Amino acid sequence: MVAVRWMAGLAGVVMICTACSPSETPGAPRPTPTTVSPVTSSPTPAATTPGPLSVAEYQQVLGRVEATVRRQVAGLMAAQTVTAANAGRTKVGLVLAQQKTVLEAVQPPPRLAAVHADALRTLSGFIGGTLENAVATGCTVLDPPAKFLYSIKLDVYQAISLGDDTIGKRTAFGRKLLPAPPVPPPDRRGVNGTVVQRLVRGGSGGVRVTNVGATDALVVVLSGKKVQGSVYVRARSKASLLGLRGAILISIRTGRDWDAAGRGFTADCEETAFTEPLASGYVWSFKVGEDG
Repeated sequence: MVAVRWMAGLAGVVMICTACSPSETPGAPRPTPTTVSPVTSSPTPAATTPGPLSVAEYQQVLGRVEATVRRQVAGLMAAQTVTAANAGRTKVGLVLAQQKTVLEAVQPPPRLAAVHADALRTLSGFIGGTLENAVATGCTVLDPPAKFLYSIKLDVYQAISLGDDTIGKRTAFGRKLLPAPPVPPPDRRGVNGTVVQRLVRGGSGGVRVTNVGATDALVVVLSGKKVQGSVYVRARSKASLLGLRGAILISIRTGRDWDAAGRGFTADCEETAFTEPLASGYVWSFKVGEDG
């Protein structure tokens, strides 16, 4: 017969074996008594919603966001190659998204709610993927690497700085968000009277051009669609192209930043053309840029 004694304790219930079962192996170790603690339930802490930050706390958050963005943009501004600039552009886009998330997670002081909205708008500036140096439509030619590098930097700079005007009126945020803007390379100009192309010689025809406009021009002379030659005419200057043959058509291209290698303007290029050919054997004089 197995004798069992039950004892109740405050800490739990203890079961003590005072006799072994007949089937127990003699000399075997006895099991250690087990104490079972009663299960008690504790109240779940109520969820708390953080209140708005103080002005000082909020300014600290804005300062950290500003410094993080500025550091990344400064790295992009220091890029020396198009590849490095495009990589930096991608990183800036990621940092802007991350810092916008950081700012969205805080509750600003009530009186700085408008500042908060302005800051979020600035961090929402769109920065897409990498930029490609593609030929624009019309007579514009491909940017040289130095100018395209500047274009990548300027695109990012402008995308971030869109909301700064309203921010500056209400808080210091934005005043140190960006480093100095990228410096544009100077516009290049051709030498007045330079013959850019010369494919036909020995004719009795020609053109004398007076550029009365404020923009440099390239005057291209054609026979049908075939170029005979072209001459560069600076603003407020005169130039000639002689030795032309047959009836000629005239195309006038004006713009900024002359690229000699590409034989064209890389910015603001506009083209006008004579609708009727000029008779052969004459030296024709005309003005360009009369509306400039």
